[in-house]
Amino acid sequence: MVGDTLRNIFHVEIYALIGFIIFFTFFIFVTINAFRMKKEEVEEFSNLPLDDQEAKGVISDQSQ
Repeated sequence: MVGDTLRNIFHVEIYALIGFIIFFTFFIFVTINAFRMKKEEVEEFSNLPLDDQEAKGVISDQSQ
C-alpha cells in the first residue's frame, strides 16, 4: 500500500535525491571543519569531559 502510494506521487524520486544531497553536503562540511581544526582546539575539546576543576567551580558558583 505504501509502495503504491509512493509510486503514484509525481516525481517522488527527487525527494530522495534532495535528501541525499543535503546529507552529503553536511557530511563534507563537517569533515572539512574537523580536519581544519587547530590542534589546541582538539586537545581542549578532548579534555572537556574530564576537566573537574571548572565543573566544580560552576556548580559552586550556582549554589551561592
